[in-house]
Amino acid sequence: IDECADKVNYPCLNNGTCFNDIGSYHCECSVKFEGEHCEKKIDPCQTNLCQNQATCVDLDNEINAYECSCKPGFTGKLCETKIDFCEKVTCYYGGECANLEGDQVGYVCKCKVGFSGKHCEEVEICKIAGCVHGNCTYKLFCDGDYSYQCVCDEGFEGKDCSIDINECERRSSLCSNYGTCVNTIGSYKCKCVAGFAGKHIEPCLTKPCKNGATCIVVDYGTFVFHRCLCPNGYIGESCETKISSCEGIMCLNDGECRVRSDDGYVCYCPDGYMGQNCEFFLSIYFSKLNTRVRESFALNEYHHAYILTRLMIRNAHFAQSAMQDITVKQFLAFTEIDGCLKVECLNGGICFSTGVNTFRCNCPKGFYGRFCEKKDLCLGVNCGTGYCSYTQEGGYKCVCHNGPCEVIEY
Repeated sequence: IDECADKVNYPCLNNGTCFNDIGSYHCECSVKFEGEHCEKKIDPCQTNLCQNQATCVDLDNEINAYECSCKPGFTGKLCETKIDFCEKVTCYYGGECANLEGDQVGYVCKCKVGFSGKHCEEVEICKIAGCVHGNCTYKLFCDGDYSYQCVCDEGFEGKDCSIDINECERRSSLCSNYGTCVNTIGSYKCKCVAGFAGKHIEPCLTKPCKNGATCIVVDYGTFVFHRCLCPNGYIGESCETKISSCEGIMCLNDGECRVRSDDGYVCYCPDGYMGQNCEFFLSIYFSKLNTRVRESFALNEYHHAYILTRLMIRNAHFAQSAMQDITVKQFLAFTEIDGCLKVECLNGGICFSTGVNTFRCNCPKGFYGRFCEKKDLCLGVNCGTGYCSYTQEGGYKCVCHNGPCEVIEY
């Protein structure tokens, strides 16, 4: 009997193919089915080999074929591998990347103090610096370290520029003509005595000089006065008197009066004197040797000798004055002091005098310092693409552009 010929009661189900045998038959099943009559559907996901709560998906067109649909954060044929999101992520300025835990997927950059942003790319150093009365400036380093400085506004000081400077205590001569200095926030003001006004007494503001004369301020600490530089043909305290001859003209200090062609006069002064009436004596002071210069000229803080002039007026005060076209014919005694007289440069260093009481040690290779007393530990150290830097403990380390590195030995 050919069982396969019965199309009504076809023995092979689910598109199986019937083959007649002697006394029997057998079925060859289609993909995804099995059993004597192809009645059983094959389920490749029955064993559920997918890991980490992944979903098994039956592939209908292939025998025993399936695939795993992974949850976010996992990969692999069986979803067995957790994705390392930090593998291709760069956190800037020393930030550290960390994969999110639990149900969260992705990564986060843990930034150092002073930085923010998804990848720590935003610099917030000056936000935490808190410069109260000033501007913040900062420096960044490749390993994430940084430094900042508050540049204070005038009248303030301190790390965060929060301290008001008491100008009245710092300088005793801010207010002239016996005015009283009163400190204010960020500045000061002068409480003047009767007859004076202004923060700084400026006697030239009232224009006391006549006939086109030039008014100059002579400042002598607690006392300020003016002097008029008269044009040709005029004399007097305010240049109020016009002259036409040398009659009545007093050229001081043995000066010689001569009439000018423009109805003025000129005093020809002996060596060492100058001025309209030879009333000024010119002397020169070197800042490093003379202790009588103005307090605003700091001693022992300059690399070279600086020259000051002193104005001498008979029966009056001493003061500092600006002069032009000076020809010096008379000098005070000056002794140059060799800066190397009492200096010993160590480790074979050679001393060079750079001025009065100043010197410089020229150190041999491998040594540095003011006296060549420090040994260069970085000499001969190869840090590859990095650079050698000293440590606070007195040693050295290699600093690289992307973190720490080691010394390269040959």
